[in-house]
Amino acid sequence: MGGAVAFGHRRVIALLVAVGLPLIALLATQIALEATGFPSATSAASAAHVVAEASPGTTTAPATGTTTGAARHTAAPEGTAAAESGASASSSAGTAASAETAASAGTAASPTSGAASSTVTPASTTATAAAGATYTELVTLASGRSYDLHTTVQAGQRRPLVILLHAYLHDAAAMRDLSGATPYSDEHGFVLAYGHAIDGAWNSGTCCAGVNGVDDVAYLRELVADVERRTPVDPTRVYVWGYSNGGMMAARSVCEAPDVFAAAGVVAGALLVPCQQAPIRMMHIHGTQDTTVPWRGGWSDYVKVTFPDSRTESSRVTSSSVVVGVPWDGGHDWPWWATGKLWEFSSQQRLASQQAVDGDADDALPGTP
Repeated sequence: MGGAVAFGHRRVIALLVAVGLPLIALLATQIALEATGFPSATSAASAAHVVAEASPGTTTAPATGTTTGAARHTAAPEGTAAAESGASASSSAGTAASAETAASAGTAASPTSGAASSTVTPASTTATAAAGATYTELVTLASGRSYDLHTTVQAGQRRPLVILLHAYLHDAAAMRDLSGATPYSDEHGFVLAYGHAIDGAWNSGTCCAGVNGVDDVAYLRELVADVERRTPVDPTRVYVWGYSNGGMMAARSVCEAPDVFAAAGVVAGALLVPCQQAPIRMMHIHGTQDTTVPWRGGWSDYVKVTFPDSRTESSRVTSSSVVVGVPWDGGHDWPWWATGKLWEFSSQQRLASQQAVDGDADDALPGTP
């Protein structure tokens, strides 16, 4: 009899464990989400706002030296060329994660125009490359600004365009190495352009060149138009991504040029300008341990700027927008899987037409995963 009672007790305990563990897991998940401060999709007051899981999923690592973990950007003392600023932000539907590689003092190129250290082929390659040839070239615009263009010659085939913006006091070569985007673009069939900031800083708003008066949005418009003259581009699938200060510039660009950019990708950056012109689509990847651009907002000793709270970013855009937040347990870094996640999100976004952007917002920016 005693053995039967003991057996019965064990069955009751097993049943309680079977029922209780899922409840405990659910409660733990709810507590974790509440700790992030991100609203759920149903409670968001403005844009669609869903916290995406920070996971590499099926994305393959880029063919660079940063295939494991995350590339870290270590802040260097002011006045050095090795560090960079950024801002944190995250908000709604999708999956991706982000951060940047920080070059320690003496290792990152100190860009003035941002293009000096890029390895490029002569500009004449555009006219002479055979169909199917892949090349990178340094292009100088009519305005005197420049960028690096990487593409495969495929006459007549319109392809998506991604513009990738480097971090503060970095350059296009550093961004190429951090992101692994060049081989990734070849594998996934999109045209790629690396932007060059003046004196290594983008005018993204309050950081980091907001006082120099440079119109970097106009520069990016000129860049897109120039790429379209050189290789067939799908004008409805032009995307702008960036890391840290470059991510801040990407956010500003999609807000102020919604007729050009179908989506933005932000890694360790932030939205620092008003964004009420039109609905936007943006994915924001940010390390929750970031101190260069604090994820929860606040003062940054490195760039001497107060950043907004990344967890409420969707409240600062139009209600038709979608902001995808991907907080992850990292610092001011670009994880190896960020490039793939940004592409997974961006490649599904498309502009209908200029008329649609100016008119029906939902038609202009169709659904998001």
